Amino acid sequence: MNGVDSTALVIAARQGDRAAGERLAAQYLPLVYNVVGRALNGHPDVDDVVQETMLRALSGLPSLRDPSRFRSWLVAIAMNQVRTRWSGLGHRPAPLEATEDPADPAADFVDLTILRLELSGQRRETAEATRWLDDSERDVLSLWWLETTGDLTRSELAEALGLSPQHAAVRVQRVKNQLDIGRTVVRALASDPRCPALEDLLGDWDGTPTPLWRKRIARHVRGCASCSDGSTGLVPPEGLLSGLALVVPLYDSGQQAAVAFASSAAPAAPVAATAPSVSAPSAAFSAGKAAGLIAGAAAVTALAVLIWPSAPAPPEARGGGVTRSPSPPPPAAAPAEPRPTPSTGSPSPTPSRTAVTRPPTAAPSPSAPPETAEPRPRPEAGVVTRVNTLRAANGCPQLETDPRLTEVAQRHSEDMAARNYFDHTDSSGRGTGDRVDATGYDWSAVGETIATGMSDPAAVVEEWRNSPGRDNDIFNCDFVHVGVGIADSPRGPYWTQVLATPR
Repeated sequence: MNGVDSTALVIAARQGDRAAGERLAAQYLPLVYNVVGRALNGHPDVDDVVQETMLRALSGLPSLRDPSRFRSWLVAIAMNQVRTRWSGLGHRPAPLEATEDPADPAADFVDLTILRLELSGQRRETAEATRWLDDSERDVLSLWWLETTGDLTRSELAEALGLSPQHAAVRVQRVKNQLDIGRTVVRALASDPRCPALEDLLGDWDGTPTPLWRKRIARHVRGCASCSDGSTGLVPPEGLLSGLALVVPLYDSGQQAAVAFASSAAPAAPVAATAPSVSAPSAAFSAGKAAGLIAGAAAVTALAVLIWPSAPAPPEARGGGVTRSPSPPPPAAAPAEPRPTPSTGSPSPTPSRTAVTRPPTAAPSPSAPPETAEPRPRPEAGVVTRVNTLRAANGCPQLETDPRLTEVAQRHSEDMAARNYFDHTDSSGRGTGDRVDATGYDWSAVGETIATGMSDPAAVVEEWRNSPGRDNDIFNCDFVHVGVGIADSPRGPYWTQVLATPR
């Protein structure tokens, strides 16, 4: 895409040139479909979110200070709309239907290689594996996919996520790792006959892919000689880009009217963080005109774009609901701005431990966290009590609450909830040790466990207890202090536990 030509189109469109506005919409509509389609994983609301994104962008052009940054600004608007839609709908990923690979015109030729056949199968596995990612992971994946095809730069990806390029690189790598784990899960579930131990594990699974069940199944796969065979021979996801295609839909007159009606009911406004909401001058497009441009652009943009297959109907339930992470179902027919109860996310107890030299600080002032301190104990206290019970059974000393660690944990939970991510590295790129350093706590060892989506402290601690590996932080007898923080979000609570040992 020619940056100079695009900049000229943006300038002309800002001045009210309808033809320029239509060309601009036509140029960028496939990109927006790519971003939104992958991030929403083929949800039926993709069209609505694409339309809303383009409406906001076209009607908000006067607020864009640098026309050359239109593409990154547009992607940021798209990601903001995706997050808003997920927050309104709640997180309940629908199981992926059996999607067929697109017809291959070369399929009748004898030179169709085994590699080609294997890639076709792994494309399908990869598409299914995306259903096992959480919302924030899918956001990153949708942008990285476009980066690999040359549609986005790394700086544009980082800007859309609100991260530094360095932190964005870390997030991308972690999401790719989670995608590969999802692919091994897909293979294990598709095996015939299925491993008996895996069948027992799935007794309480309702058939819906969630990050929580991804973690449980992956834990089994790592320890099962039969199931672990599925982790071999995985083609890097960069090599699987072809074959996941969909044509940008054409809009008929009825849909044009619907777009115009929606825009008149809710006038668009800029949503980029750096772009304040301003009133458009007379030369700018009104919401109604912007809607017409989008419909016209879609009618002439019959371009194949790489996008995930559409979301399917759910399969038969395998058994009862997930006992440790209940998921209240959203309403069957949601209004334009639904606010149903969000379902569960995924705990991810990945301990981190480093050490640095810091000037000594005053000794901490620990305080015991008895559950009976209040008529209705706080969830944080419940976590500490249950962790200490497990530690006592393993011969470890009781952890004492330290207010500085509590502050670190609370701020990290609030940061994850506010910015819709799930990671031990915060939105400014700091790890656990760096965040503890900032409070003045002089530590010799530090660790952290996080979880999301569960409201019951007992369920959170149980997931941490089942974390694989000998270095599970809650059973590390060297730790003496702890802090726990919890923050609510439309996607469910975010939990952080920080453990440390002073020098």
